[in-house]
Amino acid sequence: MAIIAAISSVQDVINILYVAIGLGLVIFIHELGHFAVAKWCGVKVERFSIGFGPILWRYTRGETEYALSAIPFGGYVKMLGQDDADPSQLTDQSIARDPRSFTSKSVPQRMAIISAGVFNNMVSAVLFFMLAFMLGVQYQPAVIGAVVPGMPAWEAGLRLGDQLTSVAGRADPQFRFMDVRQAIALSDGGPVKVSGLRNGKPFETEVTPQLKGQLVPTIGIEPEPGLKLAEYRDQPKETPTLAGSPAALAKPGFQQGDLIRKLDEIEIENYSQLLHTLAERRDQTVEFHVRRKGESPDEPLHVVSVEPNHFRTLGLRMDIGKITAIQKGSPAEGKLQVNDKITHLVVDNVTRSIGVDIDPLRLPGELARLHGREVTLRVKREVPAGDPEVKDIVLTPENRPGWIERPMGLDCPISIPAIGVAYHVLHHVLKVEPGSPAEGKVFENDNILMVQFVPPKNEAEGEPDREPKPIEFKEDSRNWPVAFWLMQEVTDWKVVLTVKSQGKAEPRTVELVPQPDTEWYIPLRGFMMQPLTLVRKAGSIQEAVVLGLQHTRDSIVDMWLTVRRLTQRRISIKALGGPIRIAQTAYLFSERGIPDLILFLGILSVSLAVLNFLPIPVLDGGHFMFLCWEGIRGKPASERVVMAATYVGLLMVLSLMVWVLYMDISSLVVGR
Repeated sequence: MAIIAAISSVQDVINILYVAIGLGLVIFIHELGHFAVAKWCGVKVERFSIGFGPILWRYTRGETEYALSAIPFGGYVKMLGQDDADPSQLTDQSIARDPRSFTSKSVPQRMAIISAGVFNNMVSAVLFFMLAFMLGVQYQPAVIGAVVPGMPAWEAGLRLGDQLTSVAGRADPQFRFMDVRQAIALSDGGPVKVSGLRNGKPFETEVTPQLKGQLVPTIGIEPEPGLKLAEYRDQPKETPTLAGSPAALAKPGFQQGDLIRKLDEIEIENYSQLLHTLAERRDQTVEFHVRRKGESPDEPLHVVSVEPNHFRTLGLRMDIGKITAIQKGSPAEGKLQVNDKITHLVVDNVTRSIGVDIDPLRLPGELARLHGREVTLRVKREVPAGDPEVKDIVLTPENRPGWIERPMGLDCPISIPAIGVAYHVLHHVLKVEPGSPAEGKVFENDNILMVQFVPPKNEAEGEPDREPKPIEFKEDSRNWPVAFWLMQEVTDWKVVLTVKSQGKAEPRTVELVPQPDTEWYIPLRGFMMQPLTLVRKAGSIQEAVVLGLQHTRDSIVDMWLTVRRLTQRRISIKALGGPIRIAQTAYLFSERGIPDLILFLGILSVSLAVLNFLPIPVLDGGHFMFLCWEGIRGKPASERVVMAATYVGLLMVLSLMVWVLYMDISSLVVGR
């Protein structure tokens, strides 16, 4: 174990060195452009520095001092007659008379010097991308692994297993999930066209990204996992299963890196098929046929038998909330409406109340069980004036199991895939089931104010394991499904409820132990899966050139749109990251291998080029703007204008640096 830990530490150090060298290389390439063209134009370069601020190391050769400085936010080339710390040099006539000064050169020469750094970054970006794709870059394909109920993707009818091939006009034979996220995040606020393949057949829809409550526009989808069980580099003995789940209790047991090949007699091709097959057999013991990590395809598969997974419940039936969203193309479309409240289910002339006779959390499974049959949903529908109307809605559910689309995040509704509606479940108790953990402790018409999870003691360390954060319920809270799902993930943990009874001034706390429901089954069995990753590798130098140019172009467009959406407030300034975030991201890429780190350096090169060429004084783009003005007027801007603009630009850049550093540090300290 100590050897493995040591190896892990050495690899961490190597990755950090790769990141430092890579980030330094991008900065060096940029500054080298300024330096080389300045020298070519006969300008005296006084200092070439990587970093700003106090100098840590210096070396003088010829007339130039080469330095490494303490603040690693970039670098600079200090030329005679050009110093951002002293903008008056740009208008100093005595300096301009020196033939070696920057200001003595013609406008085209100075433009070439100023833009050389950006040019170098663009060229290096193409080369970085080319090299990365020649070596082979990992990526997550644009296959949907989860759809958040009620979110725009869910409303648009996107489903688990859908393979997206085009989003907002972006298309690629090997479309990446990252491309989907970027296209959505940089959208203009209107509907976005999405097309793809579902079960091998093409489909097309429109989705309107959601901005409310988000740092960037999103539609509520996650990438598909693969069929390989999780691997933990730093915890080689950890099992890739949830503690206490059927997968964790299975014999002979699962190991990290196991690859699922069959479920019973069925060959499994992808995660979506696995999940749907498990849902169909949720009440059965099934056999997983897996290949162990490192074994050859010729060796026999290992067979692991896994029992059904039961929902853990408290015996509380809560009040159902209103419908929040209706799925496009579903049985409910055109029949049910947003803000309808489902109150009763009528089947074969038998009427059952939702919340008393039927637990609202069981409604997705109940309607899936009735697929292909006409059922009647009785709803209360709001009208512009007066009391809500009672409507009977007849529809036919589809064969789509419940709880495949689980609640993700606070205030997330649950869905009924069989009819295509999403609805909330409230924190108001309508009924307590006899013989349940809550009997005699929680009562009808109580309100749940908070749910806390108390883990068992860790026998090895004598301390509690890490706990999920408490979930609070305010007056309009609708988070019961989220709390309920957490109960399923923390098996054998106790639940502490803060309960408020009607007519009572003070709330009370109740400790309960959830019990398995022997007739209610979770489709999942408790696996932790590795992300699905593929490798894209250019088949020839020509293909690598094409990919390099395409990714450079796409990165330029993405950076430009990012700046534009920031000014339009469609992307929150809180989404920005500084040097710490950049280093963290680079480290994550380096963990995936050298090709992925090189790919990130290409993205960073484009970002540096675009940001540097924004028309802000003290940046290259600001200097270029002044040169354009000088070229048009035939004389440079006045000293007063140059100094005022430079100090305003410097204030803007310093303010942005302070902000992104604050966001970086806050994400490290408190997370966000």
